[in-house]
Amino acid sequence: MLDLVVEDERKWQLTDSGTTYANSVDPSNPWTVNEIQAGVLRDRLSGGRAELADDVRIALQSVHDLTAGWSNDDLGRALAAYAKTDQWQADRTFESQGARYRELLIESGFINRTGELTEQGVSFLEGQASVWWVNQGATYTKERDGGFLWAPMLNKAGRPQYHWETMDEVREGDVVLHYSNGALRAASHVSAAARPAPNPLDDKSWDEAGRLVETQYQELNEPVALGAIDEGARIRQGSPFTSTGSVQQVYLVGLQGEFVYELCRQFPELAGHLPSVTLPVPVPTSEAPTPDEFFHDFAVAVEVSGLRFPAGSNLVRSFLSSLLAKPFAILTGLAGSGKTQLAMRLGEWFGTDEHGRHRHVVVPVRPDWTGPESIFGYEDALRTSASGAPVWFVPEAFEFVLRAADDPEHPYLLILDEMNLAHVERYFSDFLSGVESRRPVLPDLVFDRPSRQWVLRDVEAQRIPLPRNLFIVGTVNVDETTYMFSPKVLDRAFTFEFRVTSDELDAELRRPNAAQAGEDRRVRAFASLAENDNWQQEHPHPARDEIVSTLKEAHVILAGASQEFGHRSLYEILRFCAFFSATGNADSNTVLDLAMMQKVLPKIHGSRRRVEPVLAALDALAVGAGPAPRLPITHHKLVRMIEAVRANQFVSFAE
Repeated sequence: MLDLVVEDERKWQLTDSGTTYANSVDPSNPWTVNEIQAGVLRDRLSGGRAELADDVRIALQSVHDLTAGWSNDDLGRALAAYAKTDQWQADRTFESQGARYRELLIESGFINRTGELTEQGVSFLEGQASVWWVNQGATYTKERDGGFLWAPMLNKAGRPQYHWETMDEVREGDVVLHYSNGALRAASHVSAAARPAPNPLDDKSWDEAGRLVETQYQELNEPVALGAIDEGARIRQGSPFTSTGSVQQVYLVGLQGEFVYELCRQFPELAGHLPSVTLPVPVPTSEAPTPDEFFHDFAVAVEVSGLRFPAGSNLVRSFLSSLLAKPFAILTGLAGSGKTQLAMRLGEWFGTDEHGRHRHVVVPVRPDWTGPESIFGYEDALRTSASGAPVWFVPEAFEFVLRAADDPEHPYLLILDEMNLAHVERYFSDFLSGVESRRPVLPDLVFDRPSRQWVLRDVEAQRIPLPRNLFIVGTVNVDETTYMFSPKVLDRAFTFEFRVTSDELDAELRRPNAAQAGEDRRVRAFASLAENDNWQQEHPHPARDEIVSTLKEAHVILAGASQEFGHRSLYEILRFCAFFSATGNADSNTVLDLAMMQKVLPKIHGSRRRVEPVLAALDALAVGAGPAPRLPITHHKLVRMIEAVRANQFVSFAE
């Protein structure tokens, strides 16, 4: 009756809440309800999902109306009066019933031992709104436009489904969070409880009879990707999530207070729609993988594969940290120096999906890529589908992006090889816009297996955002057959330069092998951390203030040539520094040196008259006051750029 156990084929099984309750029992004092267990009871009763919820509300209202110092007999008689029952005749029955409800109210934290309402008890009486999670998929657009939720009474086998029957528990004023295509798209406020209604979706897949809830949708300015929601919170919530935190195939599920609190804490826009939640007592759980753990895992995989980079270069650590900070990196430099190989090792570490397909793909860029259709496809007017939905031509890159959207928990890596063989701005503008705005830029397509065609999921459907779990790495070789990158592109990426010295050439070097796939839990943690926009604020680099001070000095110097950076670059550099430190290297000069090389110097380009003073001033900043350069990588690069601008009267980052 408290929703801690369920009966299944004459056997009792713990629910997710029951498991949390049982795991929190103190073996030395098993009959005392602790704060964690009280929180579980309050959550089940407050959500209205426990059978005893209405009775507890009556009991609590009775306590509220009784005078101070009330007895168990007083409570029992008040309960009988509220319930309008005369089945309790004997005085001892009133005493017994009153004692039972009193103890339940105390154990739930709604009243204290003296019989006074607690803060939680007052909130319970005020009828705090419940919060629901609904999985809508292809029905999202129609239900949003119609302002409703709808679920059938029975499935095709004539059986009810618990996640449809929850429609009857939704009340006016409740809040619904709408999940579709890998992200929370909207929040809505219920305006009318469930009523019987025929199928309004024009979809013969469902029975005609069903329930309809009227609700007022408000789409989020920025959809919340599944991976951005704390994985531990998803696992503790249980349904609608699996034991690994992925989304189950269910329709409507009530959310626990702890999970709602986590959403409020992580996402300010969502918090504006959700009811206030009392800070829950944290439930002990195993720690999620940390950056240093999956960095070590990936670094070992790279080393075992036979791929080698100069000792002390921090290239692998820096590469991984940069993608955590921003899902777009450009690898430039000498041909055959390991650019594509490093990107492929990361893709191999991401592993394969449930169908055995790699979570990475290498797409060679062609010189004839003159528009976004080269990556994102186009509507094929020469073909039609049986349903009448538009048919699309979907190139390999776009098919991969759609796969990433269907698997939001895991990271996917798109490698654009020789990405400057065509004008990047012409074929990549949609991505550059979508990665910053997070606005919908992609058509919502689904593969129709009978016709083997890609069609719109819904003719009326709008576009979907770029998957937050999609990472892009572009490799670049600079010669007379390639195009230069504009500052707009470089400003949106972390840029790496690959060089090989004579001493590093090794006759014993062999072709690298494929890397071992990473542990699934660590791979998922990589995607989750990359989607957490505030991680660097909770885990800043120990020397953040010193780093910011130096970056401000560089900003002043760059302003002299009108090539200074903006807020976005500073934000991404600080994220990079935080992740770099978390992988195991907290030296401030090392991370600042790499950040300058990857985010500041790529912006510099122009004639000698314009940029040589800037390069000289930045070099003085990089050298510092010590006997050795403070930022050696930046210093050596600036020396080469100064030599180049003096010889050619023009310079850019790519040599």
